[in-house]
Amino acid sequence: MKTCPRCDRTYPDSETFCAQDGIALVPAGPAFTQGADRGAGGAGRPPASEETKIECPVCGGKAEPGEVICNFCGARLSDSQPEAPAPAAPAATSRRAPQFSSSRLAGPTGAADEAQDEETGGGRALGIIGYTLAALVALGGGAWLALHLTSAKAPEETKAVSPSAVASPAAVPSGPQVVLATGLGIQVAGESASSPERDQEAMRKVFDANKAGLLDIYKRALGSDASMHDAMDLRLKVMPDGTVGGAAVRTSSVPNPSLDADVVKEVSGWSFTPFSGGQVEVDYPVILARDDADRASLESDLKAKLASLSPTETPEYASAPVATPASAAPSPPAAPAVGAATPAAAPSEALGAAAPSPAARAAHKRPRREYAAVPKPTPSLLERVQTALKGNRKLGRVRAYTDHGTVTLYGKVFDDNDKLLAERTARNVDGVSGVNNVLTTDLGEWAAMESKIQQQLQNAGLGKVTVKVIGHDAYLGGSVKTDLEKERAVTITVGAAPVMVRANLISVEPGRVFGF
Repeated sequence: MKTCPRCDRTYPDSETFCAQDGIALVPAGPAFTQGADRGAGGAGRPPASEETKIECPVCGGKAEPGEVICNFCGARLSDSQPEAPAPAAPAATSRRAPQFSSSRLAGPTGAADEAQDEETGGGRALGIIGYTLAALVALGGGAWLALHLTSAKAPEETKAVSPSAVASPAAVPSGPQVVLATGLGIQVAGESASSPERDQEAMRKVFDANKAGLLDIYKRALGSDASMHDAMDLRLKVMPDGTVGGAAVRTSSVPNPSLDADVVKEVSGWSFTPFSGGQVEVDYPVILARDDADRASLESDLKAKLASLSPTETPEYASAPVATPASAAPSPPAAPAVGAATPAAAPSEALGAAAPSPAARAAHKRPRREYAAVPKPTPSLLERVQTALKGNRKLGRVRAYTDHGTVTLYGKVFDDNDKLLAERTARNVDGVSGVNNVLTTDLGEWAAMESKIQQQLQNAGLGKVTVKVIGHDAYLGGSVKTDLEKERAVTITVGAAPVMVRANLISVEPGRVFGF
């Protein structure tokens, strides 16, 4: 049980303060008093005055006379005032004493203090909220500044560590490229193959110096066929004076006569370092690829082609050498050198004997040596086909190459009749077993351009305009409603095909008042 030291009311042990006085309860019993006569219930004891109360030496709280333990801090009380309070607890306990003092809870002064505490607590709450908001704003501003500085420094840091800022070897272009196959290498054959002017390194330098021309040829070929790619083995005969005595495409992964002809023509003009040795034959494994991914597969195809190629097999395409006729007449015997020994005269001549008779001279005459005529070399199948094609002026733009007995015709003729004429001409040559005719015609190309231009005019709403293409000239006809549409027809025609408008015969026919 617990009792109130002021009014002596009794409370259970679970209670802490008196409901009437607000004073902290103390355990009931003789251990907490010093002989105070409380009577039967202690109910009639008058309250002690302020002068007779005992002050706690620890917290400064007031206790009733006779109490030996402080109701506020639990320290032991004494009758005499201590010289100095304990050093550790005054600051912490001095704030707790006013909360439980009877003077603040019992009278008007306690109510005013309580109101002041409420105002102070509200101000503190507002202050805490304000400080919290200010801290959040500061944190947000700091985060934004950090992000801004990081984003501003990122390009400089990236630039500092970027591999492109450091000197590095040139990257291989990812577009169209003309390169040498890495797994095959350049092959040089001949008595001078080991000379510095004709070894593999010298041949590679010549290729690197001239491959730009091959790349231009390949890019032009891609303009007409975007899917074109090829890998070919080029064989060049390099003469001692540095010129190319012959060029051929031994084999290729995708035979294309037009591309082969342009490549052979280009490499025939290459120049090598002149020297005093003999001629050599150089094999270049050339890759014409659309990109890096296309390059590896082409090199593999070329390697397989070369593995199955016979050394004596006829090239797919070769520049025809000019045949020099051999002289049928023997060269006259050389005159005896000056100072050479002459045969001694016969003894009869030396002794002045008579000359032999004509019959004796005829009998002893040395027989005349007969020289056999050197036969002319048999022309190859390619030479015979080209000779037959050049015999007709209509087939002047036709080219051919041979693969064993099969002849491939490429180039351009005027119309389909000339195309059939070229095929018949090639078939009539001895040794031709088949003809592959891939010739194009002028009329076919003109009709294709007309169709393309007409489609563009219809899409622009100029369906009544007609077009006729002859070569690179276009002739416009039909009708339009305004002069502006007439000018638009010319612009559309020039933009749709590589032509020039030679005559604009379009008539302007304005519509009626109501548009009918």
